[in-house]
Amino acid sequence: MKYKLYFDGNKTPQGTSCSYVVTFGDKSILEETKILSQETTVNEAEYQGLLYGIERFLDYLKTLRVSPKDVELEIYGDSQLVIQQLKGVYECKKPSLRVLRSKIKNLLTNFLSYDFIWVNREQNLAK
Repeated sequence: MKYKLYFDGNKTPQGTSCSYVVTFGDKSILEETKILSQETTVNEAEYQGLLYGIERFLDYLKTLRVSPKDVELEIYGDSQLVIQQLKGVYECKKPSLRVLRSKIKNLLTNFLSYDFIWVNREQNLAK
């Protein structure tokens, strides 16, 4: 079974937030936006969006009694930095990002396979 997870993080003068959308086929099955602390950086918000998305998706699979080991996950984001750090192309030096990256990598071991794909902002379903 192939699912897609889109993630995003935003910081404006009005506040900081992260979001994710999980799709199966053409159907959106999970979607959420979370308000974060104003001290959160944009890159931390991006990572948080992905982390929350993976955690909620794993919970969702549990309710369906579907093993994540049967799931291929495609992960889409418009943050080149985050995508390249997760792929191991860019070094991740900031301690707070390293912690988030490690949590994400640990959660991803639950899946049959996963891939990180950079998309333009306009193509990102998470806003």
